[in-house]
Amino acid sequence: MRVRHARSRATATGTAALAILLGSVCLAGADARSAAADSGTTLPISADWPRGEMVVDGVHHYVFISDPKSGSVVVADYTGRTVGRISGETGATGMALSRDSSTLYVALPDADAISAVDTATLKETARYATGAHTAPLDLAIAGGKLWFGYGAYARGGGDIGSLDLSGAQPVVTLNQSGGVPWESAPQLATAPGDGQGVLVAGNKDRSPEELAVYDVSSGTAQRRAHRKQIMPDSLGGQEDLALSPDGQEIVTADGIDDFVTNLRPDLEGAAGLRSFQIQGEPNAVQYAPDGTLAVGVRYGTHVDTYVYRPGDSIAIRTISTGDYNLVEPHGLAWAPDSSKLFLLTSDGASGKNLVLRSYDDATKAVTRLSVRAPAKAALDGKLTLTGTFGLTLPWLPSSLPIEVTRTDLASPKGKSLGVRTVWLSRDREFEIEDTPEAGGKVTYALRYPGDATHAPVTATATVEVPRNRTTLTLDGNGTTVKAGKNATLTAKLGRTWKERKVSVYAQPAGGAKKLIRAASVDRTGRLAITCKVTKNTTFTAVFGGDARTEPAQATRLIKASTR
Repeated sequence: MRVRHARSRATATGTAALAILLGSVCLAGADARSAAADSGTTLPISADWPRGEMVVDGVHHYVFISDPKSGSVVVADYTGRTVGRISGETGATGMALSRDSSTLYVALPDADAISAVDTATLKETARYATGAHTAPLDLAIAGGKLWFGYGAYARGGGDIGSLDLSGAQPVVTLNQSGGVPWESAPQLATAPGDGQGVLVAGNKDRSPEELAVYDVSSGTAQRRAHRKQIMPDSLGGQEDLALSPDGQEIVTADGIDDFVTNLRPDLEGAAGLRSFQIQGEPNAVQYAPDGTLAVGVRYGTHVDTYVYRPGDSIAIRTISTGDYNLVEPHGLAWAPDSSKLFLLTSDGASGKNLVLRSYDDATKAVTRLSVRAPAKAALDGKLTLTGTFGLTLPWLPSSLPIEVTRTDLASPKGKSLGVRTVWLSRDREFEIEDTPEAGGKVTYALRYPGDATHAPVTATATVEVPRNRTTLTLDGNGTTVKAGKNATLTAKLGRTWKERKVSVYAQPAGGAKKLIRAASVDRTGRLAITCKVTKNTTFTAVFGGDARTEPAQATRLIKASTR
């Protein structure tokens, strides 16, 4: 592992050695903060090259994934379920969503055009030609215009163009690279929300790496910085790049050299910037609108994605997608409200199709909670629940709220016991007391609602609470009656909590058991039953029990006499 910034070789070597030591300490506990997918669904997109990009629509809750192989854009919902496909998008690759989420723009390199898709109807509404042999590849919206990287190495190199849709007619302007001789269509990035009017361009998949920063706030690209050979000893090619919401940090994923390049907007190094602790080969970077940074890696040690809060060097959360489920290059995207992180990965099981995975509260640390309870407890007796939080960074507060819900026979849908404020011990433990009011299986759910830096978590524990016993008898007017005559029996039920219903069944010899009466007993606890007897018959009285009283039953055999 190496953690690098753009600096001299000597400085980088020393810092990398320190980063390895710090990283091993940090990542040894990664499982405590690692999260499993909230959802993951296989997409109807082959994992073969070339592969497209991913854009999230927070208004309609769509995730758009371009598929250049089929010339289409697959539409999934937030759970990953495919809900549509936009066809006829020749060579669809780069995408950008309008600020109001009403229009999806798709780069069509095979058609030398950019299409506009209505996100409500999922239909193409317009197509804008960008010029012969331009082959637009990547898109970004900034400064009130749609910018695109275009060109190819085989066609003499790349450049930057813009599409202005503010007037009566669309206006395409090419050759805006500011003198930067891009080898191929550059990859573009803007700050989430476009609050800075800054456009960053990078030489995607090329070595040496190359970056340029443009001010596009006026609608015209003005080059502010340019740098080639970002890392002196890098042999990799840039696979992804991102610009922070405040426009003050640029990160790129090398994909081979196992580090994330971290630069200021002037591209003159990283003095005062953070160092990221990462293991693996970064190939995807993406900022959330709130400034949280996600870094995807290949071949990580049990971790595929790291999540960093603004200014932090240690990941607040790590994500593991399982063996061989590799994060795709440029395979990260945030929901516009920062509530969800989406990952595009390979399918380690089959390797045939791509998988869309989503994670809730990805900007927060995963919180671990377990609850211990006694195996048995007495009805109306006090019991103690012991909760234990796992090691979490950042640290949990010393006191926090716990929502308690009890589910039992009296409250099968659960009953809130309110919010308890608990104090954590040095071992991150706390205790909650309760008095069970119903018997049987009693389940307690303890929920920590989370806070600004910790995700919510719920843990449960079950206690067996013996119910009170009652008596049930079944008496008759003798043990024998003449065949064809009525037998009269009386069921008598003892003390119970609420339920007073008794059911009586009759089963003639060789016959089926049938219900002959079900009713509540009288004030003395009695229920009379009259039944014609033609054969020896077994009568059974059954009390089903209630929340505080155990079930009970009684039987009586009445013989049928032929004399």
